Amino acid sequence: MSAGLAALAAQLNPVFSGDPRFAELTHSDNQRFEVRPDAFVFPNTAGDVVEAIQSAVTARLEVSCRSGGHCGQDFVGSPRRDLVLDLCRLTDVTPAVSGPGVRVSSGATVGHVQKALFRQWGATLPLGACMAVGMGGLVAGGGYGPLSRRLGLVADHLSAVEVAVVDENRTVRLVTARSEDDGDLGDLFWAHTGGGGGNFGVVTAYEFCSPEHLAATEIGLPAAAAGVNVQKVLYPWAMVDEAGFCTLVRRFFAWHERHQEAGTAEASVFATFFLRHSFTPFLELMVQSDVDMDPDGSVLAAFVGSLTEGTNMSGISRGGVMTFLTGTRYMSQADCGDVMGARSASKSAYHRAAASTDQIAVLHRHLTSPHPGQASYVMLNSYGGEINQRARTATASPQRDSIAKSSWFTAWLDPGLDELHLGWLRELYEEFFAATGGVPISNAATDGCYINYPDLDTRDPQRNRSATPWHELYYGPNYARLQRAKRTWDPLDIFHHSMSIDLGEA
Repeated sequence: MSAGLAALAAQLNPVFSGDPRFAELTHSDNQRFEVRPDAFVFPNTAGDVVEAIQSAVTARLEVSCRSGGHCGQDFVGSPRRDLVLDLCRLTDVTPAVSGPGVRVSSGATVGHVQKALFRQWGATLPLGACMAVGMGGLVAGGGYGPLSRRLGLVADHLSAVEVAVVDENRTVRLVTARSEDDGDLGDLFWAHTGGGGGNFGVVTAYEFCSPEHLAATEIGLPAAAAGVNVQKVLYPWAMVDEAGFCTLVRRFFAWHERHQEAGTAEASVFATFFLRHSFTPFLELMVQSDVDMDPDGSVLAAFVGSLTEGTNMSGISRGGVMTFLTGTRYMSQADCGDVMGARSASKSAYHRAAASTDQIAVLHRHLTSPHPGQASYVMLNSYGGEINQRARTATASPQRDSIAKSSWFTAWLDPGLDELHLGWLRELYEEFFAATGGVPISNAATDGCYINYPDLDTRDPQRNRSATPWHELYYGPNYARLQRAKRTWDPLDIFHHSMSIDLGEA
């Protein structure tokens, strides 16, 4: 490490190799990847972020940052970094600088923000279901969660972004881009509504002020519901044959095809259906609705009932009415259990229509194949409603007419099982999408992938055999504008990783 960077690091709580904390910091959520910089530093302010980046780029050193550490790929450590900024100290949640709205520092986690919004203002945002995810990456990738059918994407509520950028002279400065800006600043703002993290600079803070039809509190955000209806339903694999499995999955899609209208009681229903590998005894459905829109839980109950009506299947159900924060945490996908300390891989897809009978049969075959899959599953999530009220180019997130989103996941502990688990996931995903080259291209049935679930396989022609480049899967028609923002705001490509926006041609 250079003398200048070492001096700076000394002011920012550095952790070097040999420190007892270093081993923990070298791994984030996905233990497949290791980050081994010369030092981790912990900025206390946005000014610290600017100083750290300036020292690094002046010395021609590789620099990256980390918010919550939940990126599924190795965007923080690869290529090899000299300095990693861990933003865990940037956690403020305060009123916006001017006018209604809130300002959220990028190191705050979903759980921290959700509690702060509710306890201070009785407000909320459609944040994700994993409480430990950092706001820095969540928002930059568009962000969605259990309230999104009612409230849209997180980025739909974004009003400003403060970001440390590097110009062609290697000068670092803080820039604030707002929703009302046009020109280059307008591009920078728009790029942070779904363009993905690690592409344009280091976000130090976001400001949120909701669209008028969703803002219901003095602070300018949606009001938290008075309560949440929640249900967890377990379907024992022993009671679910192939025909029953196909019925459950087909009806999940069918309900969402029927109930796409925003602002309805059905739009407050959000379901996550864990189609777990049969190594685990149960399929698991998690579902919630707002008591403000579904007072007696009848809409939620009708959805759950529709999955098995007229069959001999039945689920083991528990749940009820909970207060808002408790209900939010009930749906949470916590950082605990089999995923802790695990190596993992994930993929994603947006669904404009129900999966075909043949595709559902592929799911069943792979989910019941011999495989040590205690943490292997396909997760179907509700989509649509308010999300689909915007045009494809209104934000950098183009998927605006889907009915469901899927996440394809496997986790394991032993490095010796890497090829086994990666092979299982790849074979399942690529066979499911075999008709379109192994990936969910944009067509009548699917609409690409979610950049917050990045999958490097989409860049591999052996895995992505379609004629669709990886960036079109994630960004659709928006990639050219993202490249324009990249050329303007990161002309030296200081912020890059294995799936970053490339500079392209002017």
